[in-house]
Amino acid sequence: MNNAKGKGKYKDIVIGGDSGSGSRTKSLHPPIETHWSLPNCEDKKTSSSSIKSLFSYPLMILRRSKSMQVILEGPRDSKDAQVVEDFRKMLFVEGLLPPQHNDYHTLLRFLRMRDFDMSAAKDMFLNYLKWREESRVDMLPKEFKFTEYTEVKKIYPHGFHGVDRDGRPVYIERIGMVDLNKLMQVTTIERFIKYHVSEQEKTLRVRYPACSLASKRHIASTTSILDVNGVGMSNFSKPARYLFLEIQKIDSDYYPELS
Repeated sequence: MNNAKGKGKYKDIVIGGDSGSGSRTKSLHPPIETHWSLPNCEDKKTSSSSIKSLFSYPLMILRRSKSMQVILEGPRDSKDAQVVEDFRKMLFVEGLLPPQHNDYHTLLRFLRMRDFDMSAAKDMFLNYLKWREESRVDMLPKEFKFTEYTEVKKIYPHGFHGVDRDGRPVYIERIGMVDLNKLMQVTTIERFIKYHVSEQEKTLRVRYPACSLASKRHIASTTSILDVNGVGMSNFSKPARYLFLEIQKIDSDYYPELS
């Protein structure tokens, strides 16, 4: 493993065993918020109740405030900002940048996932746009209702619970308590995947802005806790592997840098 180059920088690690042939180098970036020089937060700890109150308040109204807009947009690293601007111009000139996805932090996430290789980030971003169109992601709030939510939660304990000390939403998943046979009796793999995508969209559009406003700093990632207590071979059946791998692929390909 190579040396880390200071706080906020990325580490290069060698994947594939020995450092000889067949190995490759991959850059691991820290949580996206630590990539910027963020101002110190107030000593007052962010409470779950303050975030809950923000969830019930129209975020569009909050965004009209200039100070709130600064928090939602967050500080920007000058080098990152230049790369993002170059990336944005490249996509725009080629007619590949829809206005609704011309967001600084969205473009930055794809660039970071590809170690700021603009060609690779472009391919990833275009695949993301294609997937959104084919999966009708923007229509999920209107077309998809996960009516089995309550029953699924009993069988598959998971969800968000408060925030960490930096203001990031905390997601907890108790994998060892999942009963896949019962889960498939109340929902389907296709519907569960749609539910997962809708939750990721909610995290981007509602949870992160709410957490940003509550903590008075830009929040762009999630702290995830996976409780594997009780995990056994039954948790790795063929349907279970397919479901978890499909979710992992969606998160890696289309929602990079969120956790």
